[in-house]
Amino acid sequence: MSTIELGEISPAHDGPDPVGSPRFDRRLVRQTGLGLIAALCLAGLAGSHVPEPLGVRPVWSISIAQAQGTTLTSDGVFVHRSVNGLAAVTAYDLPTGAVRWQRPFDTTIGYLQAAESAGMLLVPTEGHVVELPAVNEQSAFHAEFHRQTIAISTATGAELWRTAGEPYTVSGETALLTEYTDRADLARMRLIRLSDHSTIWRRDTPGVGNYTVIPGDRPDKIITATGAGVINIYSYATGELISTAKVPWVKGNPDEGYFNDLSGTRDVLVVNRSRRELFDMSVYRADTMTELWRAPDTNGYAFPCGSALCLNDGAGLVAYDPLTGERRWRLDGAVNAFQVTPDRLVLGEGLDDGRNVLVDAETGAALGEPAFGTLAWSAPDEASVLVLRSTVSPPDRTAVIRWDLRTGRQRMLGTIGAMAGRPCSSVPGYLVCTVGDDYQVVAVR
Repeated sequence: MSTIELGEISPAHDGPDPVGSPRFDRRLVRQTGLGLIAALCLAGLAGSHVPEPLGVRPVWSISIAQAQGTTLTSDGVFVHRSVNGLAAVTAYDLPTGAVRWQRPFDTTIGYLQAAESAGMLLVPTEGHVVELPAVNEQSAFHAEFHRQTIAISTATGAELWRTAGEPYTVSGETALLTEYTDRADLARMRLIRLSDHSTIWRRDTPGVGNYTVIPGDRPDKIITATGAGVINIYSYATGELISTAKVPWVKGNPDEGYFNDLSGTRDVLVVNRSRRELFDMSVYRADTMTELWRAPDTNGYAFPCGSALCLNDGAGLVAYDPLTGERRWRLDGAVNAFQVTPDRLVLGEGLDDGRNVLVDAETGAALGEPAFGTLAWSAPDEASVLVLRSTVSPPDRTAVIRWDLRTGRQRMLGTIGAMAGRPCSSVPGYLVCTVGDDYQVVAVR
């Protein structure tokens, strides 16, 4: 039997280490005999099968040096590569790394979006790049869009259907597609059924320059704005016009720092305006477009955090009631917020091994001790998240910690190679990270 040294975890703070370090449980002493008998019985029933140990274990990796993108699902990895203007998608089995299938395309393709419940990938094709002059006519920038989407099976790679437009959002059994003019202006939006790409509703969008989708438990509303500040709010599910109004608007000039931003919650629309580092914000009722409150000199953009609106005031995050503007809570030192469940937020310092605090979204009350490290991205309905944190001894290792989002408890799972601060994602049972030119898959139990 060999012993694995997990190493000393870097504190990254003054005071006691975060909770969750392994403890000896005396109850195990009296349970060992019964557990051993049960294990032997199971072994006899299952032949030579031995359950996999708990912890973390690298299982496979591939080079993505020539890849344009990767898409992760609960049981597969899909890698998009392009050579000489021709693209191909390769599907890998997540547990083993075995190649399931490979599909070539006779053109370049865009970012793949997975529609797991429908068993398909949405592949944007027929890409167009348009050079657009800047406002001051001294520089130019490029816009890219795709005229067509092909749906392929995640199981086989076979084509299921194709239709006009490119996917903007995918939710459940539907997808919102956007179509553009030759000058890359938004021409229309269309909600389709993924089963057969039939149209649920369609809206032409002449003059629209800004648009976004406001989420609830699932996409709830679509907001569009013209260059003159005419706002339209539509139902995501039906395309029905809910409200419209003309609001104060900044004439866009990104070179000079003049632009507008749209966000909001199920009940309100937030319009953030920027003029050379000077920000101001208006909050409107989504159903009537009545202005509820306004905040000048906001030092940045408001964004949804739970049912509240959060602002970074330079010293921390402040949560406001979206309907009244009343301050609910604040956390000093936090610079960002992640919605990890419908009623939980993680507030962080924005540093690789920085301090993260799990809080109740309504009250701002902390749950458990802070977790130090970087969160691996995961779907917002998971019961826990993985936190990656650098070790000191041995060096160049990364501790993997499971953070329970209901209780705030932390549990050390083990260590892997240097991945702290890397772009990492997780799905149940696996952690995946991009390390240089390698895409690495780690089993997590």
